This record gives sequence, C-alpha cells and structure tokens, in this order.
Amino acid sequence: MRAFSAAASIWHRTVVAALSVAMIAPPLAAQPVGMPASHPHMDRLTLIVPAAVGGGWDLTAKAMKASLEREGLVGQVSIVRYPGAGGLIGLSQFVAHDRGKDDILLIGGLVMLGASLRDEAAVTMRDVTPIARLTGEWEVLAAPVTSSVHSIADIRATMLRDPAKLRWVGGALGGPDQGLVYSFAEQLGVSPDNIEYYARAGGRRVTETLLEGRGDVGVSGYAEFGPSLTSHALKVLAVAAPHRLAGINAPTLRELGIDTTMMNWRAVFAAPGISATQQDRLAGIVAAMAHSPSWHTQLGTQHWTDAYLDGMPLSQFIGREQTRWADVINPPRRGGDFAVEQGGWWSARANMITGLVALVVLLGVAAWMTLGLRRRRRMTRELEKRCDALSAQLDLAPTSAGAAVKTVIDGDFQEWRLSEAENDIAWFMLRGLPLREIADVRGTSERTVRQQAQAIYRKAGLDGRSDLAGRVLERFI
Repeated sequence: MRAFSAAASIWHRTVVAALSVAMIAPPLAAQPVGMPASHPHMDRLTLIVPAAVGGGWDLTAKAMKASLEREGLVGQVSIVRYPGAGGLIGLSQFVAHDRGKDDILLIGGLVMLGASLRDEAAVTMRDVTPIARLTGEWEVLAAPVTSSVHSIADIRATMLRDPAKLRWVGGALGGPDQGLVYSFAEQLGVSPDNIEYYARAGGRRVTETLLEGRGDVGVSGYAEFGPSLTSHALKVLAVAAPHRLAGINAPTLRELGIDTTMMNWRAVFAAPGISATQQDRLAGIVAAMAHSPSWHTQLGTQHWTDAYLDGMPLSQFIGREQTRWADVINPPRRGGDFAVEQGGWWSARANMITGLVALVVLLGVAAWMTLGLRRRRRMTRELEKRCDALSAQLDLAPTSAGAAVKTVIDGDFQEWRLSEAENDIAWFMLRGLPLREIADVRGTSERTVRQQAQAIYRKAGLDGRSDLAGRVLERFI
C-alpha cells in the first residue's frame, strides 16, 4: 500500500510539472526529439561567445565544451570571445568572416535579439543559420547583503515613492534583464522613463557592480550570481518564475504580488552560407549532446531549464520572439503621465504656445548644427595643413623621422606590455595587413592571430584596429 502511495505521489508530481510547463511557458516547451540513429563526430569545433567571461553565454559555451568532449562528439572544442553591444559585435564578426564554415557555432539568444531590435542593427539573427535552442533560465533578483534593500517590499516602496532612487543593474540594453525591470515597473504603474537601469556586459560584471556599491538591485540568471550567492556576498530576493525553483530558497515574484515572469533563452547558430548537409551534421552533433547524460547534469548544476528546440519550429519561434520582444523593450508611454485637458480657449492657447516653443527650439538646433558643421570643416582644413607639413618634414629627413616614429610607437607597445608576438602583430596591423595575411606571414592560424589582436586591444584599452591606428596617429598630428 505504501509502495502504491509513493508511486501515485511520483505520478501526480510528474503530471503537475508537465502541465505547468505546457500551460505557463508554451513557447519554451521542449520538443520531443529522438536521439540520432548514428553517433556523429567532429575532430574540431569552435564556439563563438559574443560576450565577456562569466556571463550566461560564456557559461553555456563551457558547459557545451565539457559535454561535447566527454561524450566523444567532438575531439577538441575551442572557445573564442568577441564581447560587446549585447552580442552584436560577435554576430557581425561571425557573419562577415565565417561564412560557409561548418566547424564553428555562435552562441546567442534573447539578449542578442533584444539588442538588435533596440539598436536597429543591420545584422540580426536572420543572417545566421539556427541550429538549436538549448536552455531557458528564469531571471533572479539579487542584492548585496550590505544593501539597504532587503526584500521585494523595499523595492516596491522605493519605486512608488521615487523610482529614480533605485539603481537597477543588469545585462545588455534590450535584453531580458531590462525587460523584467520594465515589467516590474508596469505592475506598479511606474513609467519606464523614470527607471534607472545600468547595463553591464554579462552576469559577472553585474555582480561586480553590486559588490562595489554602485547598484542596489541586480537582475541576471542564478548561475551567473552563483559564486557570490554561495559566499553569501549576495542574497536572492525573488525568482521571476511561475513556481519556486528546486535548489533556490527564494519566493517567486507572483507570491509577492508582482504578477510577472521572465525566462532568458539561449541557442546556437551556424554560419551563413553552409550547405544543408553541413547544417544537418552540426544539428546532429548538438542534438546528441542535448540528449546526453552529461548535458542534463550541467542543466541541473546551473539551474537551467531544458528548452531544446530545432528545425522549422525553432525558426518560427524566433520569428514570434521578434514581434513579442519589440513590445516588451519599447513599452507604450502611460497616458496618465502626459494627460492634457481637451477643449476650451486655454487648451488652444497652450497648444499655440507649445508650437511656438517647439519652432524656436528647432531653429536653435538648426543654427547649432550649422555652426558645428562649419567648425568641423575648419578643423578638417587645419588638420590637412598639419598633415601636409608633417609629410614635408618626413620627406626632408626620412631616415631620422622614420626612426623617431618607430621609437615612439615602440614606447607605446612597451607601455601596453605587449608580448613579442603581440608586438609583431600590432606592427603588421598598423601597416594595414589583414589578419589572414598576418597569419600566413607568421606561420600560424588566423584564429590565433585574431585572439592575439583581441589581447592587444584589451591591454591598450581600445575597441579595434581603427582605434589602434587612431591612437598612434594622434601622437604625430
């Protein structure tokens, strides 16, 4: 009888869990996909992480590497990072330089989709090849243990009294972290225009900002907050899930009177221009990994939800997300914030005054832009004269001038503490050589040169090759 009762209890919990997933989050319900008939294998695979170390995409890449190698699906997995702009820098690099390659995957998801919508990016997820959605992660609200914010009730009280005094810290603008903050504000009737939201490149940076005392409430995934939660430097205030999560001792926002949920999803994409056969091969590798025991162990350890989806359903899902998320990150203004009494002579007069003020402002802006354009043209002419003078000086004493230039640039490289290899690559880049040609000259791979170039930019505090050239050029002009 006790065995029957236990079995019935297990069956009851299983049915409730299945119905909860089906009813609460239908877009993220995992699709039943059978294991591939054959055992796929690749010698090498590169995972592109378009974000900084310690963020959700980085953790996903590390989990994939561990499972792919452990299961014998890939001989060697490499991870390359191109952080910045909510993943758009890495996405642009991927589309521009990796077209047609069948041994490389880009990790992306809702953050990247939101960033492309917010920035109206020229390159979007439509430019790459969807392979599989892998995980979903319910958002978590956390705060430093030393913070004056101890509960969701404290957040509610501050937002209703003066929302600008609460400093929210989360991931890239347009992503699920900011989306949750906006949804929270909407529940309280607070305009998003009054929200102080500070975007950071990944969960690790969010944590650092909170621990440095430069933020009051952080929004991210549990895995990204994990180390600081374990050390008790941060505390979880609530989870934005429809139900409590196993292993996380925190209430849901719904329990606390805030009727909103938010799940961040992550997926992998292949390069544009690959063949159907190449796409099927990559999809088979990822599918085998997603159904492996080691991957499901990773899901449990990171508190991720299995959200596997591939093929045409995945493409349709991304299309729906494009439409849904545009409304989330661009909420309509609340009518109550800008209410204007209609009718009457005062209303007409107020409209006329407003129109005149707007006209004066527009005229002032136009005049300011005209003056600025003239100033830039004058500066350009002066710069051209200075360049001509510098060129003439170099022509008169080419040997000594060239030596002087090299000495100054070498001094910069030493100040940046470049290695010998990085020093050579920096010189090649200043001479305008593409990374592929630099790799040929040095007898190494383009991937290695790209990683060394990123190290140069990081040490010098630069954003790219154009900044490198500009930094050197400004020393002589």
